[in-house]
Amino acid sequence: MFETRKRTDFLFPKRNFWTGFSSILDIFGADKKFNTSKSGREADTKAIQNDWEMIGQDFRDVLSKLT
Repeated sequence: MFETRKRTDFLFPKRNFWTGFSSILDIFGADKKFNTSKSGREADTKAIQNDWEMIGQDFRDVLSKLT
């Protein structure tokens, strides 16, 4: 099986235990940060490219199981 760095949730910030734990104290939601792009067009381009790469990864996974 092929490994990939691509994710379907690339717009969301990466979380760990401490950021999750500190969110308990964030009652006003000030720590709700998302990964951003310079423009809507750039965000759309990244999303579409990532979608196609994930589809390609799915095809590679299926083909590797068939052989």
